[in-house]
Amino acid sequence: MAYVVHLFLAVFIELFYPDDSWLNELEDYDHMVKYDTINLAEVGADPEVLENNTTYPLVPVSREDNKITAQLSTFDTKPTHITNVEDMNVDYKKTKSVMGQHVNSLRTKCSKSGAFNLSPQSNTADAPVLKTTGAANAKGYKAMTFEDITNLSLAFDEADIPQEGRVIVLCPQHKADLKNQNIKLYKAMMSDKEIDGFKIYTHTGNPTYNPATGEKNPYGTLAGNPSSFAFYKARTLRARGTVTAEAERHFATYRGNLVGAQVRFVAMALGKKAAGAIYSDTAA
Repeated sequence: MAYVVHLFLAVFIELFYPDDSWLNELEDYDHMVKYDTINLAEVGADPEVLENNTTYPLVPVSREDNKITAQLSTFDTKPTHITNVEDMNVDYKKTKSVMGQHVNSLRTKCSKSGAFNLSPQSNTADAPVLKTTGAANAKGYKAMTFEDITNLSLAFDEADIPQEGRVIVLCPQHKADLKNQNIKLYKAMMSDKEIDGFKIYTHTGNPTYNPATGEKNPYGTLAGNPSSFAFYKARTLRARGTVTAEAERHFATYRGNLVGAQVRFVAMALGKKAAGAIYSDTAA
């Protein structure tokens, strides 16, 4: 049984952050987790720079840092029952296969949570949320255009968000819109994995927005208009805390094992000037 538990944890660690996941772009704060909580500070304002100053003494200014406490959320899978007969009679290792499914399901849910946390609630100067501006597509939305991404890049510039380390996570609808707008530019974008200074990823679990208000819909809302989000990686975090992953033997009642997993996890932006979004506007 100890071997099975160790195997499940090994599978979990191997699969939770695959190479093609946008989660890998977030700053890793695993080392900061204590009792499944992170305590840190958002750095205060940069110092003012004086040019050709002639007034002395210079008046010192205190830097006010904002304390950030992030409680890691708990994600659980419902257990899967594997009988002794199943595990012995199939040609593959069913327990290991089931373990992989549990890890994938947890990663999908954690990714959706992170996408929601990183997407701004509404448009501000420091966290721009823009509407798409293209022609109506088959779904009744204004299509995303390459110009929309350029406008988001400009909004990041105007918010003084650094150039290096920008990432955009496209939803499937926006990816399709760009492909339909210009297949040549789309192929170049996907080949380069970059557009307008943003490194590109795709994700199916991005939040939706209310086009009437421009507000992000509550977590888990399926209705609403699709969105893509972008972030500056140095002002983000992801953290994985306690992982419990087991195939527990229950012979008396189940004649086999119950496989399940739990992980403590959070992904979020760190303060202002960290993220933005583009949502599909409804066509008139």
